[in-house]
This record gives sequence, structure tokens and C-alpha cells, in this order.
Amino acid sequence: MQLLGTIQAGFASPAEEDAADIISLEEFLLGDKEASYMLRVQGDSMKEAGILDGDLVVFERTAACRPGDIVVALIEDGYTLKYLRQESGRFYLEAANPQYPILYPKDGQILGIVTGSMRSYK
Repeated sequence: MQLLGTIQAGFASPAEEDAADIISLEEFLLGDKEASYMLRVQGDSMKEAGILDGDLVVFERTAACRPGDIVVALIEDGYTLKYLRQESGRFYLEAANPQYPILYPKDGQILGIVTGSMRSYK
């Protein structure tokens, strides 16, 4: 896919239609191709992070998760998408919607980090 340039999301700026570069979505969204997967989001627990019901997220299986990352975790009820947080040395999962409770994952339940999201407007 051709990267055409940048566009202002605030005040308008003069448009230039010179091709800036060629970029693949794979290159842009994937770190480790072999450890990357897509999931379709169901629900609204991450809406304030801009991840909505029906979006696709790309996640990478990795143990290198840090507080502040959006992670994929396996909890008692199944898989979930949440922020990884830490307080007093203890990790917890926080939704980006105040209607959802804080969850405390067990060791090995964090599967990886979200590296990107996509939404179709059609």
C-alpha cells in the first residue's frame, strides 16, 4: 500500500499529493510475524482507548509485557483485552471503561501485547 503523506486531524493544511513511501500493513503492525495474530473485538470495555466492538486488534505473543501495555489475557471467563497495570508490585488488568471491574491475573495468564488495531468504515 502506498503511503501518500500526512493529514491534519485538527486545522486544515495545504495538501500535497506526492507519494511519500511504500509501506505494508504487515511491516507497520507486526513485530514478530510468527508470533502475531488478529482478534475481532467483542464488547466495549476498551472504548476509551479507542478500541471498539467489531474492531480487529493485532497482538503479539510475548512475555515482555509492561505496565501500560494493552494486553491479551486468559482469565477464568475466557480471553480478555485490557490495560496491564501494576501497584505495590502486584499486576492487575484495567478496562478503558469505568463500568468494568479490575481483574487480577494469575501467573502465565498474560499472553501478549496489542501492537495495533483496525476498523473498517464500510
